[in-house]
Amino acid sequence: MNSLDQTIHIVGPLLLISLGALYHWIEGKPLKRLLAGVFVLVLSLLLADATLHLLPNAIAGFIYRTR
Repeated sequence: MNSLDQTIHIVGPLLLISLGALYHWIEGKPLKRLLAGVFVLVLSLLLADATLHLLPNAIAGFIYRTR
């Protein structure tokens, strides 16, 4: 695992937890909307990272299983 990938694995969940906790403390609706957007962005990046880890193995397994 390279250092960027390791950083994503460490910082991503911590950022999600922080954004979730901060969301409940904020009163303003526009700021809550901004935090929700950032939360969705970070979650999408983490899901994309997981997909990039799992997809090559699934494709290779499918190809070699059909031979």
